[in-house]
Amino acid sequence: MAGPEGHADARIVALSAVRNEAPYLLEWIAWHRILGVEEIVIASNDCEDGTERLLDALAAAAEVTHLARGACLKAAGARTKGVQWQGLRLLWQQPARKRADWVLISDVDEFPVIHAGGGRFADLFAALPGGGADTDAIALPWRLFGSAGARTIEDTPVTARFLRSAPAGLIHPICATFFKTLFRPRAFAKPGVHRPKRREGGAAALWRDGSGQALAPLYAENDARLSLLGIADPRRLVELHHYSLRSAEAFLVKALRGLPNRTGKAIDLSYWVERNYNSVGNTAALALQPALQAEIARLMALPDVGRLHREGLAWHRATAARALQGRAGYGLYCDILHAADSAVLPEAEARRLLVLFGALREG
Repeated sequence: MAGPEGHADARIVALSAVRNEAPYLLEWIAWHRILGVEEIVIASNDCEDGTERLLDALAAAAEVTHLARGACLKAAGARTKGVQWQGLRLLWQQPARKRADWVLISDVDEFPVIHAGGGRFADLFAALPGGGADTDAIALPWRLFGSAGARTIEDTPVTARFLRSAPAGLIHPICATFFKTLFRPRAFAKPGVHRPKRREGGAAALWRDGSGQALAPLYAENDARLSLLGIADPRRLVELHHYSLRSAEAFLVKALRGLPNRTGKAIDLSYWVERNYNSVGNTAALALQPALQAEIARLMALPDVGRLHREGLAWHRATAARALQGRAGYGLYCDILHAADSAVLPEAEARRLLVLFGALREG
């Protein structure tokens, strides 16, 4: 289904839906810019920390397109799903998506790290078989990053601060095998949080993993599959660093916010333990830090941007401090400090638990 055009000048668009992410926005935007993203469209919802004001300032400088909550709700129609789904529906309707060669839908705690060439998207495309001319979608495997014992909220890029992660071959918990998708929008009917939905009756899309290996037709035909479990070595060219915890205090703020696409699932100690892997040193993101710091500085110098970033940071610190004064926040904070690092299970035990998990889902 893919076309023959080259990738050196491919138009890449990043889409995201956010809530209360003011201290982290500039790094995420800057990272995607230096990787080669042409346009960034962000939908915001019910922000209390100044995220929407910061996005408005960035939009005024033509750095992003900002879709505020009112527009999201108007586009959502019957609100049967979470706010992230409402945002995705609106993001998919935007002109930026319609003129994109490639689209990446991800969250502000997710950063593509490309191991090919100079670490840009153009290097990834060039490293794919045939230059990626036949490729419709690339599954970017998650790499879970733990807190590495960090407790406070700092004004430091997460890609430079958190340098310990899960090992590459972690298979349990199952979320360690999840992915997000870089894809050609014309090959798919509509977006999804982890993967786009296929076109009914159309030609099967050609999927590749993060090593450039062609994935089985199941990925073209079954929109429900979110895991790369069973795929050997799927991240040689690219993976998605997932900083879902950050520090202990940052996690308290996230717990208050809740999940944007899973309103019935709590962010609690089990969520922390499922993701706090500090098993191996991981410095892959450091290679781009000089370029990242320069781009962040450029954004900070734009009218109002630096001030609004600092105000958002102060809000998050104050919110964490207030949470620690309540029983629930204090209890969660103590629990995550005592929990320390999550353990990588022996492979045999991990596989046994996956079998049990499969049986639970069927029962």
